[in-house]
Amino acid sequence: MKKLWVKISTIIITVVLLALLFTQINLVDIIVTLENINPVFLLAGFILYTCSYFFRAWRFHILLNREVSIKDLFSIGCVHNMMNSLLPVRTGELSYIYLLKKINNRTTGEGFATLLVARIFDFIAITLLFFISFIFARDLLPELSNIIWILLIFLFILVILLLMVIYAREPIRLLKYILKITCLDRLSISKYILNIVEEGNKSIEKIHIKDFFIKGLSISIFIWFLNDLIVFLLLKGMDITLPFQIVVLGATFSLLSMIIPIQGIAGFGTQEGFWVFAFVPLGVSLDKAISSGFVFHIVIILYFLILGSIGIFSLKNKI
Repeated sequence: MKKLWVKISTIIITVVLLALLFTQINLVDIIVTLENINPVFLLAGFILYTCSYFFRAWRFHILLNREVSIKDLFSIGCVHNMMNSLLPVRTGELSYIYLLKKINNRTTGEGFATLLVARIFDFIAITLLFFISFIFARDLLPELSNIIWILLIFLFILVILLLMVIYAREPIRLLKYILKITCLDRLSISKYILNIVEEGNKSIEKIHIKDFFIKGLSISIFIWFLNDLIVFLLLKGMDITLPFQIVVLGATFSLLSMIIPIQGIAGFGTQEGFWVFAFVPLGVSLDKAISSGFVFHIVIILYFLILGSIGIFSLKNKI
């Protein structure tokens, strides 16, 4: 029954959001934008997108103590990212754990721990790039700056909590103590957060996280720098020229659509909605924001379908 409700909700969200967006733009405008995008920027974006997969594979290679080849991890990553983008509620994350166990005989705990650490470093890298781009941004509306400051405070609080997951038990004891003296430990959300922190800490204890931190954070920042550069290039290919720091702000905000529990089919509707909310206040007209959001989404789908197909072909004899 729950799965049926999720499917129905996904369809409803997709239809409603797409209907709202198409009241503001004609489908022909999206097709024209897609047809006119500069192929040089499309190719450059795909090359950078492929490079980001390589660096993701390298990061997992280090996390797994270099016991799994980068080639295998690249192929696994291709399939994993495709499944994660197509399946609802981020359930595609499980494909990495499954493939790692099936192909390289790694335990579920290793898969969960390395994936968790990678996601934590992704979040820290995104937050840092978002903060740096905001510092260098110019001529933002005061209301928008206030919203970004609130968002940054929230993100940095989450970063602190995630760092507590990575490191020793003492911060967890401190968190328990703070929740106890403030009487917040009785709240279900507090218990939920503590369970996540403790489970994550147990899984991460198997990884030499202190040796990995600097290298892992550097790789993660570079991965997300490449992703922001892809957004910058594709926008330029659609004749939308924005300063790079503004693109980083918009791209980071649109990433928030990924944390919504229920999304549109293949992300359609939700991703475009967040894209519009991000880029219109940053100076892009409403019609261009909607059309570029759809075109960017379609191009990224093509990218991960190509790489996902390559990954499946590469792994077909090992699964």
